[in-house]
Amino acid sequence: MLRFLESLAGGLAIFLTSMVFACAALAQEDPHQLYESKCRNCHSEHGADFARQKLKLERETLVVARTGAQVEVLLRKHHGVAISDPQRVVLLGLFRSGIKWAGVFQHRCAQCHGKAVDFARSRLVVQDGQIALRKGATDVAAFLKQHGGASNDEIAILVEMFRYQIATEVKK
Repeated sequence: MLRFLESLAGGLAIFLTSMVFACAALAQEDPHQLYESKCRNCHSEHGADFARQKLKLERETLVVARTGAQVEVLLRKHHGVAISDPQRVVLLGLFRSGIKWAGVFQHRCAQCHGKAVDFARSRLVVQDGQIALRKGATDVAAFLKQHGGASNDEIAILVEMFRYQIATEVKK
């Protein structure tokens, strides 16, 4: 039964991640640019960092850690900042992802590679369904096994995060 529930949870996570990608694409909104334009004046610089520091998931509902207020409700009318329904979905996806990624890039990679979004979009590419280095087409998951000291679980998080960063970039 436990394996079934773990499998179900894994499938749900993949489904939710794909829905975030789809919503970002439909809204034609880059989650990072949206956060920076709507939120950064009052909150920390990066949306995923903000989510890890100030929010939490309670039974799959995103809430403010300090007060328990539902983030989705707050975003409907938040200190005069106008956020459309599609934009709200994109921000909620970014926040959920930020919590799930647990700061692995910041702890393992940022010192040398800067911001995750900039690194992923400038140095990586999706090739045959895999995340690869743009230069040399090396599979990132395989490369990370010998680079940076990340565990297998951390590598899986990094690959998922890189995929999100690449997939949510709005091409101009």
